Amino acid sequence: MTVLNIVTAAAIISVAGAYAQVPTDPYNPQSRRVAVTTVEPSLADMGFGTDEGNVGPFVTNTDKQYAQAMMVRGMMEIRLGQAAVEKSERADVKALAQRLIGEYLKWDDGMQKAAVKLGIPVPSDMDAKQKAEVERISALSGPAFDQAYLKEVIHLQQKALTMSNHEASNASVSGFRHYAGVVLPTIQDQIATAQRALDADGTTISRK
Repeated sequence: MTVLNIVTAAAIISVAGAYAQVPTDPYNPQSRRVAVTTVEPSLADMGFGTDEGNVGPFVTNTDKQYAQAMMVRGMMEIRLGQAAVEKSERADVKALAQRLIGEYLKWDDGMQKAAVKLGIPVPSDMDAKQKAEVERISALSGPAFDQAYLKEVIHLQQKALTMSNHEASNASVSGFRHYAGVVLPTIQDQIATAQRALDADGTTISRK
């Protein structure tokens, strides 16, 4: 092998080694090498010793607010979904309600375990305003119930989408970045599914 070839080979190895050492965040969808749809939204890794150079997970107020908001949102989606399964006469509305109940039961289970592990207070119930909204919608019937339910699903999930987008890139706890990044496409699909159901009645909800 010539001197030139040896030098070239050494340079390639050096570049490859440097590339391999470039730090990546496997929990951030912007830098994750595996598509988010192939990764389960597990919160098992809370980032001990890896977040911002801290020893143990560093939980910000935003992280706490995100965890608590997602848990409360889950309560609303589950209770409204149960009402939709019982009251709606539309197959598409019932299917969406059953889907949301199942997905939020799974998401909330992981989030509650993470909250306990991180010392984040777990909300025991919805606040008065949220309860009133659930009761208002649940008291309706027929097409009025279907429309109110679908509108509320879109409203709640648009808020979840905004918060999850932020957490996916900015959460201090790597487990929250993982969780938020993985649930994003599911939330987007939930919104699209609810909007299609509303479109069947000629109703369109703009994103706020």
